[in-house]
Amino acid sequence: MADDFDFSILSRLRFRQLALVVRLSETGNLHAAARAVNLSQPGATKMLKELEATLGVLLFDRLSRGMVPTRAGEEVVRYARMILSDATRMSDTARAVQSGTSGQVRMGAIMAALPDLLPGLVARMRRETPALMLDLRLVTSDLLIEGLVDGSFELGLGRPVDVARMEGLRFEPLLPEDLAIVAARGHGLAEAPGLALDDLAEMEWVLQPRPSPMRAAIDLAFARAGLPPPRHRIETSSMLATTVLLEQCGLLGVLPVAMAGFCERHGLLRILPVELRSELGPFGLIYPEREGGDMAVSAIAALIRNRVTEL
Repeated sequence: MADDFDFSILSRLRFRQLALVVRLSETGNLHAAARAVNLSQPGATKMLKELEATLGVLLFDRLSRGMVPTRAGEEVVRYARMILSDATRMSDTARAVQSGTSGQVRMGAIMAALPDLLPGLVARMRRETPALMLDLRLVTSDLLIEGLVDGSFELGLGRPVDVARMEGLRFEPLLPEDLAIVAARGHGLAEAPGLALDDLAEMEWVLQPRPSPMRAAIDLAFARAGLPPPRHRIETSSMLATTVLLEQCGLLGVLPVAMAGFCERHGLLRILPVELRSELGPFGLIYPEREGGDMAVSAIAALIRNRVTEL
């Protein structure tokens, strides 16, 4: 309703101002931020002052080492990201409707959802919502939360990683996730029976970067066994990179059991017989708590819930 809008602010607020504060928060440099939004530095200075006057707050501290968002500035930057993302989504949705597509959803998902949940989701989409488009990206849970907060994703399949970062997001648990230690088919330990973590202490690993939940789980497992963290030279969140490095470099790795089982069935990897107690907890749907919601997002979420009942 029109009464919900503060037109005294809306009449003075511009998208380019929002883009400027986002870029300034990323670079800490007014000249670089101005260049990114196609402004002169004096023009950017004037625009920033106008936005601060409109909102009545100081957005950035001007320091000798650059410009740093104030506490109020951090909140404005957060909302600016969401507004700019929603504007892009509005444009994408309008074009999709005109072209006969009923909507597009940008979704991030962790690896554990790939083998069982996502193929079934695609099959259901083809049968039940053929006009819906899904932009799917595989990410770790920490990057998923970041994307949901800044508007890069409208929906996620993952798990909470930091309660403080979950403000404005809702988590709906769906499925458990266990982990497995994996190696190439020809690895020296691939056929070894009854292994323990102690037997792997001197091996080299490829691991997910911190602070991903999978990395935390393997570090915790080694600590509980009284062992130092696993030795590694490479960190990656890419499943493909992990698989290739295990095969070509003789490293060990950690994958969700669903993904590890898929790779083993297709002759890509071997699951080592090592008990790895996981306290990751279930993964599930994560989405912004916004009044009204989005019909396309709601449709995809409903299809995912229906798919879970089949597993």
